[in-house]
Amino acid sequence: MSAPERRKYRTLRNIGASAPGANPAGVGDGKSAGPEEEGDGAPARVLVAHPVASTSRLVRETLESFTGSRVETSSNPLRAFELALQKPYRLFIFAMQMGEITGPMLYELISKAYTAGRGPKQLAPGVIFIREKDDAKLPEELSRDVRVKDVLTKPLRIERLLQPVAGVLEVRDPTTGT
Repeated sequence: MSAPERRKYRTLRNIGASAPGANPAGVGDGKSAGPEEEGDGAPARVLVAHPVASTSRLVRETLESFTGSRVETSSNPLRAFELALQKPYRLFIFAMQMGEITGPMLYELISKAYTAGRGPKQLAPGVIFIREKDDAKLPEELSRDVRVKDVLTKPLRIERLLQPVAGVLEVRDPTTGT
């Protein structure tokens, strides 16, 4: 028999460094998180983290149709955290409650990771929270944060979702393409 093989484990640092277009030194390198990092003319990225697949799908299909954005979804908040550090996003859309980690807590963790990077400090992209009717209200310090674009209550309506998105992304008519 041959010597036992060593298992290689991937850490968040290794994952982030190996991602296409990733910054191996970490986030916060002074560049803005926008489409210019993805290449000229590339669609903006949006990250949706919601535990309900139907809600994630509604948001993804709406944004892809009306903004032409590249939307990535995750029902796992830890996976959403990893994605947020791997790729540049223009907007986050998080559920208020995602199990053991709340949406505001996830956003705070991502914000801390962005500002802890090397080089000039960088702010995390804006966020929209989606809450159930019985979810707690947004904490006072987050409700005053300029990066929080809106808090939407379910059931979601497409036109209501597009209102806060229009401040961050260009909303177009999917029937005419303009």
